[in-house]
Amino acid sequence: MRERLFGPDVKREGRDGVFSRLRDAALEQSLTGEFPSWLLADILAVADDPQRHAAQTDLVERLIAEIADYDPYAGAGCFGTSVSAAQIQATLREIVG
Repeated sequence: MRERLFGPDVKREGRDGVFSRLRDAALEQSLTGEFPSWLLADILAVADDPQRHAAQTDLVERLIAEIADYDPYAGAGCFGTSVSAAQIQATLREIVG
């Protein structure tokens, strides 16, 4: 998933492409069955309103990376690269304000 979300063609996609990647990342992660539905709804609300969040594409990029690294057991072990739902929620709060 990471390669598709951050591959070489991503640089040419434009602003709306970032929001499409956000939608794709969230929907793909939700297919695992372990991604919180309450997070999915909030993420899709951001992805579906690129005009409102146009100035926050850096945060949206960070959110995409966090979604790609999401692990429902983040923090439970010694694997420091995983991201928790709380971290994703914090980034969402920064975006939404």
